[in-house]
Amino acid sequence: MDELLQKNLNNISFSVNANKQTMDLTLVPHGEDKPISFHLNYKLEENGDDTEIIVQNVASDRLWIDEIIKMWLEKNNFQYKLPQNIAGIVKMFLK
Repeated sequence: MDELLQKNLNNISFSVNANKQTMDLTLVPHGEDKPISFHLNYKLEENGDDTEIIVQNVASDRLWIDEIIKMWLEKNNFQYKLPQNIAGIVKMFLK
């Protein structure tokens, strides 16, 4: 999977603002000459020993991508339960 991502995505930049609970990602897909930027809002939810990351909103600088994301998020909640062995590390960066 990592090899596939490296082959098809170039010039990836990624940043997190834990105070605002936002992430920014910019990448240039293979065969494209212009980067695509994404901005997302997330929250971390802790229930006992379990930690979940919930993506609340995603926006990009391409209208057609925004529409696809909007349709996908209407049908699916982007909610991911973090494995306990990495939850502590993830929370250090995202909280």
